[in-house]
Amino acid sequence: MSLEALRQQLEIAERIESTQVQLDIERARLQQALQADLHERSAIVEEAILVFENLSNALYEQAGNLEIGATDNGPTFDVTIESQRSKGINNMQIFCFDLMLAELATKRGLGPGFLVHDSHLFDGVDERQVAKALQLGATHAERVGFQYIVTMNSDVLPNDGFQENFDVWQHVNPTRLNDEEETGGLFGLRF
Repeated sequence: MSLEALRQQLEIAERIESTQVQLDIERARLQQALQADLHERSAIVEEAILVFENLSNALYEQAGNLEIGATDNGPTFDVTIESQRSKGINNMQIFCFDLMLAELATKRGLGPGFLVHDSHLFDGVDERQVAKALQLGATHAERVGFQYIVTMNSDVLPNDGFQENFDVWQHVNPTRLNDEEETGGLFGLRF
């Protein structure tokens, strides 16, 4: 290798190292700004934590935890519900987090005014927990003032597990999608 080629490689290496140092400094500055922002918004953060805890407590005996932190990669949201670790519990963490976000957005006049969940969110969730979640979603949305929509096949809709004063069928849209006839389907697609 020629001396000139070695000098060019050294120059490139020094620029890369200098750029990395600058990136590390910028990343630390952004993390510090994020920490300051979280501190300034501590009332909103506390509200989010309390709403999440109340929602998870409505589903499980022991309330879940929501921790919001700042890292050099951005904000972190650590959500836990103490119970047997399963896909169903993970999905219910998402359920509670989504309801919490919908509530905070609605109270501030933000967001679309509705929350939609697909039946896949309830995959691996015990039928009684699905019933509790559907009832919680309906009553919480009504109390807070947004619309809660779940797309679910009627054959997986729980029959039991609802409180006596809650009739899930009052919340079911009577429109049925089927492919029994040529006119069945949605948007011209047959299922």
